[in-house]
Amino acid sequence: MASITASSTFRSLSTTKSPNLSSTHLLPLSKNHSRVCIFTKQNPLGLRKLSSLGQGGEAVAVAVAVADEEQQQQQEAVSVPVSPSDMLTMFFQADGTLNDAAIPNVTKALQDIDGVSNLKVQVAEGVAVVELSKQTTVQATGVASSLVETIQGAGFKLQTLNLSFEDEDEVLV
Repeated sequence: MASITASSTFRSLSTTKSPNLSSTHLLPLSKNHSRVCIFTKQNPLGLRKLSSLGQGGEAVAVAVAVADEEQQQQQEAVSVPVSPSDMLTMFFQADGTLNDAAIPNVTKALQDIDGVSNLKVQVAEGVAVVELSKQTTVQATGVASSLVETIQGAGFKLQTLNLSFEDEDEVLV
């Protein structure tokens, strides 16, 4: 919800989404279709100041209070204690196609990920295979999809994905 204080020269308000700001407010002026130049600046209170030139060159300022839930959620960090019983080892095997020249790219991309071990990237008889182990937790979601995105971004064309998990408790028994 946004509250707006504006001068009477504004006749309408429209909102558009922007990749850098949670919302950008465009404030067209009266019927003569004067151009509006808008910039935003956020202060510590979450207020954004929008400025523009109105008719005759006078400066017009509008204060917009933004209470964007999505922005607040990004700022709130959640820490969850992880017990040793929550730890898993994920075994990841992806089969597909890969240009031989792209093997170093895939290898480097996967080596940069925390918890990855036993990494093998090879092409044999036209079939590319990526194998690795990764330490993860029961609560972690999207670990495998993140790895798939990484290898596909490095040039791997996925055909088959095999995943298996080993509970750390089972290893100790």
